[in-house]
Amino acid sequence: MSKVTKENIKKISRLARIEVSDIESEALTSQLGKIIGWFEKLNEVNTDKVEPLVNVHEMTLDMKQDEVTDGDIAQDVLKNAKDAKYGYFAVPKVIE
Repeated sequence: MSKVTKENIKKISRLARIEVSDIESEALTSQLGKIIGWFEKLNEVNTDKVEPLVNVHEMTLDMKQDEVTDGDIAQDVLKNAKDAKYGYFAVPKVIE
């Protein structure tokens, strides 16, 4: 992977809508570069004969059938609503 640059940090911070100063940008460039370097080392490890690990304990989970229900508590939940109509939360219309 290419090196992390200040431009990368600026783009990521803009996309995340996070304000990052020039000093913080320098620190983040170094830190993210080290993190990516560590992942590149992990990619060098040969894992061809390693089975995927799901759980470190030798136990299985009980599998139960999924059953979809509404819980029969809709009215109790809607008691907390600021406004409810027809059995649903009512919210103001938002048009931009």
